[in-house]
Amino acid sequence: MKKHVKEMMERFSFAQMTSNADGKTSSSGTMGVLICTVGAVCFLLGCIDKMWLSKDVDIITQSIIFTSIGAGLLGLRKYQEMNNNSTDAVKESGSNECQCPEGCKCGNCEKCQ
Repeated sequence: MKKHVKEMMERFSFAQMTSNADGKTSSSGTMGVLICTVGAVCFLLGCIDKMWLSKDVDIITQSIIFTSIGAGLLGLRKYQEMNNNSTDAVKESGSNECQCPEGCKCGNCEKCQ
């Protein structure tokens, strides 16, 4: 078990966590990670506030919304990567026949131009 965790930690990279599939730094990925981290810290502080200080849940509610925005940015990055991969597959097909779906506007074949 310890060996497996150690291998995972050796392979983990913050640069890969915030990069697109092509290796470029993704602004939505970077901000998504930052916003989720800040939202998680605020959630923990809100829980402490709820239990011992003012007994108010506003901080917890706002941190959940804030973290959801960060998760949305991370989802947007993955959605963009999926769309880019599907158009790359059409570009790399190499056949003379267009295999684009109906209504495609990629501009890489005679049907879509």
